[in-house]
Amino acid sequence: MWRPPYLGCNGRVIFSRVRLACRRAVAPTAIVFIACLGGAAKPATTPLALPTAGERSMLLLSPTMLEIAVITPGEEKAPAHNSTPEFPAPAFSSSDFTVMVAGKKQAVSSVGFRRRPVYAPLKKRDLRIGNYIYLRLTEPTPEGASVEVSYRNDSADKIPWLAEAKLTATADPLRLSPVVHVNQVGYLPETSKVASIGYYLGTLGELELGPGTTPDYQVIEAATGKVVHKGALRPRADKFMPNGWYKRVWEADFSEFKTPGEYRVGVPGLGASYPFFIDAGIAGAFARTYALGLYHQRCGCDNSLPYSRFVHAACHTAPADIPSGSVRSLKGFEGNAPNADLFPFVRRGKVDVSGGHHDAGDYSKYTINSANFVHSLIFAVDVFEGVASVDNLGLPESGDGISDLLQIAKWESDFLAKMQDEDGGFYFLVYPRDRRYEDNVLPDKGDPQIVWPKNSVSTAAAVAALAQCSSSPAFKKQYPQEAAKYLEAATKGWQFLLQAQLKQKGKPEGIYRRFSHYGDLFQDNDEIAWAAVEMYLATGDKAAEDEIRLHLQPHNANTRRWSWWRMTESYGRAIRSYAFAPRTHRIAADKLDPQLIRRCEHEIITCAEDWARASRDGSYGVTFPEQTKRAVGGGWFFPMDYAYDLAVACQLDYPEKADRRPVFRDAIVANINYEAGSNPVNVSFLTGLGWKRPLDIVHQYAQNDQRALPVSGIPLGSIQQGFHYMDNYRKELGALTYPLDGAKVAPYPLLDRWGDSFNLQTEFVAVNQARGLAVTAWLFAQTPVRSQTWKPVAAKIEGVPSAKVAAGKPLTLRFISPSADLDPALARIVWDGRDQAPAFGTEFVFTPQKAGAQWIEAEAQWPDGRRVVAVAQFDAGEGSGTVTSAQR
Repeated sequence: MWRPPYLGCNGRVIFSRVRLACRRAVAPTAIVFIACLGGAAKPATTPLALPTAGERSMLLLSPTMLEIAVITPGEEKAPAHNSTPEFPAPAFSSSDFTVMVAGKKQAVSSVGFRRRPVYAPLKKRDLRIGNYIYLRLTEPTPEGASVEVSYRNDSADKIPWLAEAKLTATADPLRLSPVVHVNQVGYLPETSKVASIGYYLGTLGELELGPGTTPDYQVIEAATGKVVHKGALRPRADKFMPNGWYKRVWEADFSEFKTPGEYRVGVPGLGASYPFFIDAGIAGAFARTYALGLYHQRCGCDNSLPYSRFVHAACHTAPADIPSGSVRSLKGFEGNAPNADLFPFVRRGKVDVSGGHHDAGDYSKYTINSANFVHSLIFAVDVFEGVASVDNLGLPESGDGISDLLQIAKWESDFLAKMQDEDGGFYFLVYPRDRRYEDNVLPDKGDPQIVWPKNSVSTAAAVAALAQCSSSPAFKKQYPQEAAKYLEAATKGWQFLLQAQLKQKGKPEGIYRRFSHYGDLFQDNDEIAWAAVEMYLATGDKAAEDEIRLHLQPHNANTRRWSWWRMTESYGRAIRSYAFAPRTHRIAADKLDPQLIRRCEHEIITCAEDWARASRDGSYGVTFPEQTKRAVGGGWFFPMDYAYDLAVACQLDYPEKADRRPVFRDAIVANINYEAGSNPVNVSFLTGLGWKRPLDIVHQYAQNDQRALPVSGIPLGSIQQGFHYMDNYRKELGALTYPLDGAKVAPYPLLDRWGDSFNLQTEFVAVNQARGLAVTAWLFAQTPVRSQTWKPVAAKIEGVPSAKVAAGKPLTLRFISPSADLDPALARIVWDGRDQAPAFGTEFVFTPQKAGAQWIEAEAQWPDGRRVVAVAQFDAGEGSGTVTSAQR
């Protein structure tokens, strides 16, 4: 896990002149769509454009509620290290604002306010602050009426950033509304389809369905604005959230509407959502994006066209050093492990540990997470219906007749086997040799690496994963030689553990040594339980069976995180493998304990019941447990982790009670919806999907490449407690928030705590990707699109000049599809280029900002997840239109 050295619309259209900005560049002033509603299928550019300091806008949230948004810059320098800055809320009164509705003055009954940083990137201080003022009107605004608001400027204590403000909006019934939250990718026709309605108004609390609104919703054709389905909203107040949060949330359940197409959800008086698809291929959009994300995490090979535009040469292929002397001098290891030399290195010099996947946002590779990764995919291939036949995810190996998930798992397993020392133990980690993180380079320019020592956690986890591969029916069928090799390595590692236990018998510290938080929750007890299960299923070894009896107790609360979180860590992996062993035919059924199987199945089902209940109890349907809500917990929250447990339970039969699979599937879909934008902040937390996407993420490649948008397929933590400390901002981001996240009375609601900023609480690990891929590949395998042939091919960009052009001269570029069955009109096409703000559309206006080499990329993604890219380069020379550095 990366811990960097920084602590740290044929429709009604409203235009606005704004300045667009991206992470590395600011485009010149441009006309853009602020709302693209009614007739057109999709918004044009604004979902990807950063708000710019000085930008002011107004939205009609409801007939009686206005939102004024003003973006202000932060100070040029960060506060002093030890200071605790204070940023009180500006003082407003209803008399400060004049509201004209259809030319007639309208009274304001109350004023509210909230504030939150909207952009704060890691590498360069660039603080942009969102200030939001809420005006509650005494009378509802008629549909179609114009609204004009001006701020009183004659007051001695006037707010400078509101001076001379005169803002307008129109009560367009199909205006783009932040109040209506949908899965921005889309929904499968046959699964549940739910949108959520709710909004936080700062000091005014939550938006209510007041005068001028009705508790109804509409499903609207995106292209025509035609209403094709109607229904009644129903309240969905959150249970267990403290501080009265999310009590005024409504849901629109349009599950009975199954007609494929592109739609929006609208609520009379509130406006309408982003467009989304209903399509049989939607699960493919998620599965293929998760697979692409794992392709981007591959280590020891290149990322190349046409599979991705985020290219780099083969990385980290040089052998890693094996430490000599004291391991306590290793970077990142200092003070971590007393008695770390319990298992000294046997092999000396260097070792080939190329391959596998980068563990997280950094380029390191942890053995325990590698093993967990392998388990998550191999189990899915063996158990999840149809996954073993999914071979069309758009990877280089797709279409070869072998499951893509199986091949991804093998890539990781091959690396895992390389991590074994000559005595059978497995190294804990591959890490940069001379510093903690490679935070200023792309992976193919990465540092020399070193391996960390062995411990019982890494060894037991590697033994378990390799033994699982060796006895997996799917793996043995495709890779018999590797299966035998893995079993040999697992057996050697298992003997290493048994011998170590004998040597340390009676010693209070046993054989466990803590190197980091990875694997530390139950020390090595859960990894040994998992290793015992996998070794027994692979070999029938009596010693392994004895260890199972000793360590695997699914009914024991001590095997659960905090006594209530079931199926966690390696205990969960052991329970899954044992429970499904008869179904996967990894060992004869009469060799298994029927009572233990029943207990394992009970734990799997009860865990799924817990997560389904948490989904139902949540206002937005995400599996956020009651216990975590009460503690106002947040950070490293990935909805697909819960969906994985739910999907496992869906593979069981229910002969003695009601079939719970439909309930579990609804909870899975709700978690996918939340991750894909159906959340209070309307952000897609899986990069490369959705309309509103984060730009600054915890990912070393994304921090160091030339693009504004991060690599596709990276899941981001979707709930966090607050901002992360960084040297460029220190305590400023949290202090700027109003109300404060930690206020004793009416704090900022937890699910709304997002800003586009580097935040370690959102950092993923590759295991999160593997689980997300497993679940979405299973859903994909149940659809007609499962047999679709797909392997990426290159697209083209039309309009690229063949000769040098003058800087400042705009060029109109067009995306050209590589085949007739890939209709650009149905794709989400994202453009990204040098000094350009990223934008959606089949066309893009590229204006070179300065002389030199120019680059432009287009990435198109269809409803079924097929994705193609087009790239081009050209040169720009000096010209009268050259943009000055001051303008940039």
